[in-house]
Amino acid sequence: MGLFDIFSFKKNAGKVFSSENIIGLFNLAKDKIIEQAKAKIPGEEKKIAVDYLVIKYIESKIENCTNKYVLWLVEKLIAEVPKITQLIYDFLKAKIENL
Repeated sequence: MGLFDIFSFKKNAGKVFSSENIIGLFNLAKDKIIEQAKAKIPGEEKKIAVDYLVIKYIESKIENCTNKYVLWLVEKLIAEVPKITQLIYDFLKAKIENL
């Protein structure tokens, strides 16, 4: 990792993984889970729809990112989206009746 890569990583990672973006990701997932809970489609289709929207949100935050290390981290984050949305769903289900 060269000096340019380090500065580029810090700059890009700070934008992609800002607290605003992370909070936005969790709020989007929460809102879409609640929205999908009302839809009259099978549960698996709801999960796929929520995961898709969360992944699109993450991808929108890296549109101008060229740092390969940040992109690698984002790739790892995207791979964990189904687990993240499932945790949020489980939490909401415990707190919201009839979810």
